[in-house]
Amino acid sequence: MNEIIRKELNFTTLQQEYLDYIDVAPKTVETYNIALRQFVNYLRDNGIKEPTRQDVIAFREELRENHSVSTVNSYLIAIRNFFRFLQYNGIYKNITENVKSLKDTELHKREALSQEECRKVISCAKNLREKALVTLTLVCGLRANEIVNIRLSDFKYENGNNVLYILGKGRDSKQDYVIIPDSLLELLKEYVREYAIRDYLFVSTSNHNAYGKLNTCTVRRMINTMFERVGIKRDTVTFHSLRHSMATLSIENGLDIREVSKALRHKSIKTTEVYLHDLEMKNNKCSEVMTQNVLGGIF
Repeated sequence: MNEIIRKELNFTTLQQEYLDYIDVAPKTVETYNIALRQFVNYLRDNGIKEPTRQDVIAFREELRENHSVSTVNSYLIAIRNFFRFLQYNGIYKNITENVKSLKDTELHKREALSQEECRKVISCAKNLREKALVTLTLVCGLRANEIVNIRLSDFKYENGNNVLYILGKGRDSKQDYVIIPDSLLELLKEYVREYAIRDYLFVSTSNHNAYGKLNTCTVRRMINTMFERVGIKRDTVTFHSLRHSMATLSIENGLDIREVSKALRHKSIKTTEVYLHDLEMKNNKCSEVMTQNVLGGIF
């Protein structure tokens, strides 16, 4: 087992060995390379030294927040074949067995929180760390990966606004930014002072990893715990629901969809229209009109 662990720690080398081994079209090699690189980075960022089936599932869930169903499933194919290769060569067991692909209907099974639920989640925070995390995520519509990569040096004051530069989706540098309202900035300053934050904004408080960078698994777990604390246990409510809530509630309160799209840093407004569609369905009165006005008294 020790030999396996040593090899596992050098997944980048194993990834290249696998890509050199397979006999497929260049386009497929490119896709596999992107998928495996993201998975290896996920393991590294989350401090995972011996990945398990649950880690593959967690990675799949993170992918589904930012990618289409077809992209997620193509990445899963690459990871499955990679671990079959590792098992065949006696390097590492195949941890992808029985990990299901996504169905075409699964991508948008995410539910926005109501305004009242958002307030309850923030109010249930047991400490400044939880309050800062959930408020920043909700107000700015940040992704888990964006949250864990925030450093104090990413906060700037530009053109009359407090801004936070973030590592946007698909980027290697922090070119994207969000505006930080004054009240939120004061909350974050208070949190930084109380927890003596030095570099990364959200860090571990455990004894064995004090001030170590938080990983996305921990961030999701913290938010899910807060959901459960206020009685929100619906399968369709996940960490991504905070981002979904920011979009939906902003539109519901009169903001133009183009403004929301820019705040969410969507490349195409069509991505943002998913939230508009959900809101339109939520407020659709057709069934009510049919029941009361057209078919009233029949049933």
